[in-house]
Amino acid sequence: MHESNLEKITGQIDSLENNLLAIESANLNYETMKAMQQGAKAMKHIHGNMNIDKVDQTMDEIEEQITLGQEISNAISRPMGNEVDEDELLDELEQLEQETLEEKMVSVGKAPTGKLPSVGEPTKAKPIAQEEDDEEEELRKLQAEMAL
Repeated sequence: MHESNLEKITGQIDSLENNLLAIESANLNYETMKAMQQGAKAMKHIHGNMNIDKVDQTMDEIEEQITLGQEISNAISRPMGNEVDEDELLDELEQLEQETLEEKMVSVGKAPTGKLPSVGEPTKAKPIAQEEDDEEEELRKLQAEMAL
């Protein structure tokens, strides 16, 4: 009997918990709806004096002012007095480089056409033993100088 009472009480608790969750959900939905209504009223109030034509007109005016500002900035930053034409300067530089190249080519002159020197008889190599003797002699002289 205790078990059947326990099961009934557990069922009642489950029902109450489900009802509580349903009430909380309904309350959350209600609060959400109220917040959305207040948001809609606020947006309606904010947009009350606006329409798409006014927005388009304002955006056009902003673009015009930005363009005007850029034109003013360009006018102010434009160099005064003698304006330099970069294309003209580049042409002049190329012409000077070409003249310099031509002068170098003219100054090189012709290749020599004179007689080449004749080749004499090859010198005979000293025998290896003679070279070793010469090196030993130089070494003795250096040692003698160092001993002083």
